[in-house]
Parts: sequence; structure tokens; C-alpha cells
Amino acid sequence: PRGAKYSLDEIQDLVKADNGMQNLTPEEQQEYIDKLHEHCALQNMSVCATNTAAARDIQSTLDNVFKMLDGLAVRTGIYACLFASHGHVYDTTQATWFGTDNIMDFWEDVLQMEADEITRKLEQWACMSGCSMFLLRHDIRINYANFSIAIKEKLGVDIRGWPEDIPFQSPTSINDHNALLKLRNGLKNGSCHWFRMSPCQWEEYSAHLAVHRKKGEVVGKARKKCSDTGVPRK
Repeated sequence: PRGAKYSLDEIQDLVKADNGMQNLTPEEQQEYIDKLHEHCALQNMSVCATNTAAARDIQSTLDNVFKMLDGLAVRTGIYACLFASHGHVYDTTQATWFGTDNIMDFWEDVLQMEADEITRKLEQWACMSGCSMFLLRHDIRINYANFSIAIKEKLGVDIRGWPEDIPFQSPTSINDHNALLKLRNGLKNGSCHWFRMSPCQWEEYSAHLAVHRKKGEVVGKARKKCSDTGVPRK
């Protein structure tokens, strides 16, 4: 059925039944391993198409993390806690918390705050900060082709730390695997990130564009004219 996945045993049986997968040379084996690593890297950085898909992904991943932390606590005696919240108001994921053993008593005994209260505050903060300032409007999409006008000038949002050797474009348009991983790592570690421009920066940038417009220069990417431009419409 659509969306179903093979189990590990089923995959192993398929490999055993495929004559082309038998007696592989070390180079061929390494090629398959590299392709698997590439596929995993792309899967890890892929964006969910809908909020429902994102919620399922979050729940599944968190369940695995909880099990791993529980097992780690049993094996090593480690104390660990985790708080998680959705990042914008259109996300249906419920904010939650997790702790091993009696670690959650720490928050009440030392900081006099219950875990539920911390989670609520985290949820409020997450939905009001960072990129959520423009994600709160579900009709907005990052316009990479005309970023300077559609996003930077209009919304006062800019990006800092984009790799210099990678042209600024939608990640879906980047075909170089190494470049894609470099951008992904930068976004992950925070060296590349979105930020809200200060009122002074926003005003200066708008004034800068106004000077170019006054000179008759085209600012940003000009929109293509419709093929029926000038034709009367009923």
C-alpha cells in the first residue's frame, strides 16, 4: 500500500534475491553506502509538506528519543529532561515534557516551577520569537528570487551567515550535495540564521532602495509580463 515501508528483514530478503547485489566489489559496496548516507542526510533536512505530517514526524521522533533516554538512564544512571513545543500557531503538535527518574523534581525544588508551567511558557515564547514572527501568517513563503523586496523590504526579515560560495537560492534548487550539507549544517548550528532587522536597519535599507528607484534603476527581479497584457478583459 502507498506509504508503507519495508521492514529490515524484507529488505534483506530482497537483496538476497537480487543477483545484481551479490558478490559486490569493495568499490561498489562503498558506492551504495555513500548513496545511503546521502539519502539519509536529505531525509533529515526535508521539510514536511503539511502540519499534519509535521505533527506525526514530531510524535514519532520524540517517542524514539524518550525510549533512548529511558534506556540510557537505566544503563548509566544519567538524569535527563526534555521540553518540546511547536514553533508556530498553525502547528497542531502539543507542547510536552519528559524526564528520567525524578529529574522533574529539580524544577519544583530548586526553581519552584512545575514542568507544566515551564512547558506553557516555552510554548508562548516559541510562537512569538525567531522565524515565527512571519510564519504566523500561513500565506507567506520565502521568495528567494525576489528576497530583497518581498521579504527584506516588506517584512524587515534578513538572513545572516549564508555561505559565500553558495548562490542565494531556494535549497530545493541546490543540486550539489556538498553545498546542500554545508548550508544545512550552517542552519543547524546557527551560524546561518534568519533575524528581524532593527527599525533603524529596516529604515536605512528601505531608503537605500528608494535611492535606486529614484534613479530609474530596477530593484529586485522584475516580474514577467502576462502574454495577454493590454488585451481587454470581460
